[in-house]
Amino acid sequence: MKRSVLYLFLFIIGLIGFGSCSDDSLDVDSVNKQTILVFMPWSGAGLHPYLLRNLDSIESAITTAKGLDGRLLVMLATSASQASLYEVTYNNGQIQHTTIKEYNDNSYYTVEGMTQLFNDVKTNAEALNYALMIGGHGMGWLYKSDWTTSYDAKSFTGNSKHGADKGIVDNMMPSFTQTRFFGNTTDVSNAFDIADLAAAIQGAGMKMQYILFDDCYMANVETAYELKDATNFLIGSTCEIMSEGMPYKTMWSSLATATPNYTTAANNFLTFYSNYSIDGYSYPYGALSVIDCRNLDGLAKLMRGINERYTFADSLRDSLQVLDGFHTPIFYDLGDYVAHLCKNNDMLNDFNSTLSSVIKTSVHTDEVYTLLYYPYESGRTFKLNRYSGITISDPSQNSMAVKGKEKTAWWKATHTSANN
Repeated sequence: MKRSVLYLFLFIIGLIGFGSCSDDSLDVDSVNKQTILVFMPWSGAGLHPYLLRNLDSIESAITTAKGLDGRLLVMLATSASQASLYEVTYNNGQIQHTTIKEYNDNSYYTVEGMTQLFNDVKTNAEALNYALMIGGHGMGWLYKSDWTTSYDAKSFTGNSKHGADKGIVDNMMPSFTQTRFFGNTTDVSNAFDIADLAAAIQGAGMKMQYILFDDCYMANVETAYELKDATNFLIGSTCEIMSEGMPYKTMWSSLATATPNYTTAANNFLTFYSNYSIDGYSYPYGALSVIDCRNLDGLAKLMRGINERYTFADSLRDSLQVLDGFHTPIFYDLGDYVAHLCKNNDMLNDFNSTLSSVIKTSVHTDEVYTLLYYPYESGRTFKLNRYSGITISDPSQNSMAVKGKEKTAWWKATHTSANN
């Protein structure tokens, strides 16, 4: 009897509590579900006009949709020492910009500065989910302190072992063609390492729903693994991206939501670049992957087991699928590399199964473009004969990769000697 009375008492208290809170209950529809930060640091005068066009494309998509599903903040640098953070809104058929903060130096390239930027975003546009779009030049996972010069990377002759016999098509491009490749080291203070980006995001107490890299060579396992605790998904290209960048006008609606449709966004990218042309010249080149960073720990564990059992034979290096234009390649297809490395079918099947869970979606044209061949102004295209949607630099003999790859979190997680 006492127990029944107690249950009844608790039930009545619960009803009273529910009734007293109902008048002040949170309206879930009023909560901002998603804030997107479009981050466009200074990338040089050559790329800046393209970044402005990207912003125009985003705003055009917002206008077409007659509004935003969430909030949009833009951090845009107009020089190496000037940048501003502003919010984009849509009211009465018009796009409006509201300045939040001015930056009069490039301190946002430091961990502390980037952390402050992300805190500024949280303070001014708090949300249940955050996403980050970065527009600029990309240099993959490479450390800026190890970078030498772009000219070292562009050494190429038609008789190179990475020439026509390796799938390079003799297809010269007009001199105005550009990509978003990180092409020089005149001022590395205007660059940041991926580990610093991850530290800044986590330092602000955030985890991104996705990070989209509108930059070259960012869909590599080293970058994704470094960011696995800072983002759920990474969107990027295994190869170079044309200066035009992402076709935001068609991709925006799929990404500007708390529940992104990554497959639709990737397919819209492919459609755009399959039909891309400038002034009558056709440039049907592009590749884009969506990487599920939440599954990378499992992939690293399997990679570690393979590395403990097998050593890559140097004689196989020239048989690998290369996904860059460097004379001495840096970025190799991950799936193809492991297929050459692992001689155990069960281990290989386990790896490929996990890899398929890491690559949520991936699209590419039959050939992709690179600017990294001599002469610099021309460029070449090369075929994708084997493609898993993500690259690795483990087999690279490029001096920049050799300097840095053993410092990456991926290498340390996948090589026994790295932890001894």
